[in-house]
This record gives sequence, structure tokens and C-alpha cells, in this order.
Amino acid sequence: MSGTASIVGFDRPGDPNVLAVRTAPLSVPGASEARVRVAAAGVHPADVALRAGLRPIAGPAPHVPGMAFSGVVDMAGDGSVWRAGDRVMGMALPSGRRGGAYRSVIVAPDDTLAAVPAHVDLAHAAVLPMNGHTAAQALRSLGAQPGETVAVTGAAGALGAIVVPLAAQRGLRVVAVARETDRQRVRSLGANAFVASGDNLADRIVAAAGDAVAGLVDLAVLDDEVLLAVRPGGVIATLRGWTGPEGTTVRVLPVMVPEEWHRGAQLEELADTRYLSRPLRAFAPEHAAEAHRLIASRGVRESVVIDFS
Repeated sequence: MSGTASIVGFDRPGDPNVLAVRTAPLSVPGASEARVRVAAAGVHPADVALRAGLRPIAGPAPHVPGMAFSGVVDMAGDGSVWRAGDRVMGMALPSGRRGGAYRSVIVAPDDTLAAVPAHVDLAHAAVLPMNGHTAAQALRSLGAQPGETVAVTGAAGALGAIVVPLAAQRGLRVVAVARETDRQRVRSLGANAFVASGDNLADRIVAAAGDAVAGLVDLAVLDDEVLLAVRPGGVIATLRGWTGPEGTTVRVLPVMVPEEWHRGAQLEELADTRYLSRPLRAFAPEHAAEAHRLIASRGVRESVVIDFS
């Protein structure tokens, strides 16, 4: 491998066209770190927000987006648990000193990585770290016990494709909320009941569950619309900074994905095709702008990656 790596980055925030392919020096892994030859980097709404200037940007330009990647270890630092040739996936922090995952080679701490089994395609695995860590934290924050009922809004999206089957795998009853046209798909993920999006949503969730639910993962960011679906003392896991109305007895907890960075091991539970049910669309690095436009268009029913293989 040469002394440089390819990156996709930008100097100043702006529209998708600010993204460009550059080169950067190769880094050498330190103690308990591994260097990964990236196969693919997942493209997520958080990347679009970073590029548009809606999220904090750290360090000098060029700024490199990307919070999830997969690839093959090509160099291990002293004391690393990984070896050259290991297939791995992990999450990156674009706002940190290491930068994001849109690069052909990345150095990562050992405990931020997880093994990718041979039966899972590396390109598909690239979408798991961001979505998997989000799903794991959201479900953990609910504190629901096996046998209890939880609700998931936005269940047909990229996160729902992991949250719903993961909740079912953990013994929770799941009431899934999505558009009527997604009923069959959402039920196939393992939902026990389906509620179509629309008016009087909280009442219909309670009716489908038989009672107010123990917790709710609000992937559709519906906020007050679903508050009354949750029992007193229950939890809503939200993807934005909503805190709930004053005086509510429901706890509203934001999902803070960067807190999961060093929990790479929890991703191994998700390295299974049951959590990779969405079709995949890959873009070459020079077409990263097109990938960002696709993600920003909303309603995407594909997982999107930048292919560095």
C-alpha cells in the first residue's frame, strides 16, 4: 500500500457538491489500535447534516464525514486484539481528532471495532455500526423487560429495520408504526402488531398494545403525538433534543450515539442477515455528492454506502 489514502471531504460546509476526493497521509496504528483498509462507509442523515454545517465540525480542513465503516485490518498496533486479515466494522466520530469514515484507510481503537463473520457482506456490514449502536442505546434506555410491550415509530426505515427485530429478539412485544403501505414489510421484521401512521396515533397504539406501552422508540420524531401511548414512568427514546412537556411523568431520553463508540463488541450481536433486510446501493467516492442527495431526499428504502473496495 502506498503512503497515502483516499478521503472524501470538504473545506467548508455547503451543498453536496462541496464533497471531493482528496488524498491524505497514511496513519500508523498506536497501541491497542488497528488500521483498517475500508471496504465501504455507510451514508447516514448525520453525514448530510455535518456537510451542510448543521453539526459541529472540529479540526482543520478537509473535514471528513462518515460515522460507520467496514473493512479488513491491514496493520495492528502493539497489544492489539486484531490481526491483519480480520474482517471488521466500526463507528467513527467525524467531530473527533481522527475524523470520519469516508476514507480508504482508517485507524481505530480496538474496542470500537467488531468482527464481521464470513457470511455477512462487508458492504452491507458498513451500515450496521451507526444504526446498530443507535438501536442498542435506544432499547437499553427504555429499560423494558422481556414480555413487556414497546412501540417503535418509523418502523419501516433504516433504523426500524434493526430496532424491531432486535427488540423481538430480546423478548419484547413490539407495536410497530409505519405507513399502511409498509405493513407487510414491518410485520416481517418481527412486530407483534402494526399501527398505520395517521391521526389519533397514541390512542391507536394503546389499543393495539392492550394498554399503554412500557416504552417507545420514536424514530419518526413524532414527539407529543405519541406521548400518551406510554405509561407513567415509561420512557420515550428520541432522536433529537425534545424533552417532553413540563409536568409529564414519561421520561424522554435522547439517543446520544457517540457514547457507544467504545462499545464495539455489542455490534457482533447484529452481524446477522436478519438485521440487513434492506437492499443496498453503493456509490463510488467521486459520486459521494449523489449519495448525499439520495439520503437527503427522505423516504429512501435502501441502505447507502460509499464503496472504497
